[in-house]
Amino acid sequence: MGDGIAVAAGHTGYYAVKKAVADPSIDMGEQAGVGVWLGSAAVCSGALWQPLVNALQASEKLPFEAVAGMTAVGCGGAFLTGLRVGRAVMPWVPDCDSANFATDAYLSMAIGGASSFFVGTDVAYLGGEGNFLRPIVGVEDVDSDLLGVAKAGTSTALGFVAFQSVQNATFKAGTAWLDPADEPVAVKEEVTGPQASFS
Repeated sequence: MGDGIAVAAGHTGYYAVKKAVADPSIDMGEQAGVGVWLGSAAVCSGALWQPLVNALQASEKLPFEAVAGMTAVGCGGAFLTGLRVGRAVMPWVPDCDSANFATDAYLSMAIGGASSFFVGTDVAYLGGEGNFLRPIVGVEDVDSDLLGVAKAGTSTALGFVAFQSVQNATFKAGTAWLDPADEPVAVKEEVTGPQASFS
């Protein structure tokens, strides 16, 4: 639940600052709705992370890279599922179509990257063997709580940026999820029944 609240608040807060500083035309009601949608998807990926990592580490035979890679796939898939279900049930979000499936999938890849790098904070698995992220974000026994929190946040930021950077470098311009749409997409409209014509 904390993941969802943080994502919704972070998205809405970012656009509130952007509206105040740079773009007064931003519709904060619309952005709050998008924040709820993204936050709902984050609840899906966040809820899966711990049981998935526990299951992958249970045999203590999988190398760190395999655990991190499968976590990226699992949590990215959970986030994508949350996005698609949100499009189906939230009337303020554009309906599912093939174009937004691609952008939802690309965003979910970056979220999967964040989830996979978070595995790097765990230095206990296999005694830290193979954990190439340990020197940067591994949470050690001697670390303070505040330092542990900072390392956890850094791990997800690094994972997101790493996966997103691959997209930025390899995808054609205009195809990444953060590229502006060529034309505005209409949101769902409430059906109110037949309308009288006075023409």
